[in-house]
Amino acid sequence: MLMAQGFVEAKSLASKFYGLYSLLKELLSKQLHYDWGLRAVKSVLVIAGAMKRADPDLPEGSVLLRALRDSNIPKIVKEDEVVFFGLLGDLFPGLNPPRARDETLEANVVKACGEMGLDPDDAFCLKCVQMKELLDIRHCVFLMGPAAAGKSECWRVLAKARELMGPELKTGIWDVNPKAVETQELYGYISMATREWKDGLLSTVMRNIGAIPDELPKWIMLDGDLDANWIESMN
Repeated sequence: MLMAQGFVEAKSLASKFYGLYSLLKELLSKQLHYDWGLRAVKSVLVIAGAMKRADPDLPEGSVLLRALRDSNIPKIVKEDEVVFFGLLGDLFPGLNPPRARDETLEANVVKACGEMGLDPDDAFCLKCVQMKELLDIRHCVFLMGPAAAGKSECWRVLAKARELMGPELKTGIWDVNPKAVETQELYGYISMATREWKDGLLSTVMRNIGAIPDELPKWIMLDGDLDANWIESMN
């Protein structure tokens, strides 16, 4: 897969990649949102390939390190950061490439905070930018944290910042509480008596969004506690 993204040193880098994810799976705490499987690998490789094509003069080890670091930092909990950065340092000694930054987005995030009456704290603005980076490679992104941590304001500020960047990025948002209804009512189900499909809340929202005749960005926000009753069906 690294060779498909244009990496010449694919064999040695693949060994480091596999070693890192194997160790992360064993050494980090067990969090519901951690994923060290093939889906996560594919996402990082897509990022690494884009970075290599954008900066072909950067050494391939630095490109892969940047992709691994920047794509995983948003989901690493605080107590696991020491182990994560320690493993990166062991596998890629002496390398510390700067983070790829979108200065236009960062400036608009700060501007959006001002317009919404929020304090543009550096850590909060970074989370907004990291959410955008994850949305570039994933269809589904989780914002997790305790109450009053700024989760809702994070996606609201990002949506506002994207709107400030241009009318073609104005984002439509549909907010759904997945815990307000039963799982069948959320996703839909097949009637055992008639064998007919009955749309649920989420499938109805998705069908209605699909009928909108434009190509503007659209987000469905599932705002509620994570539990196995509805999140497994999402997978």
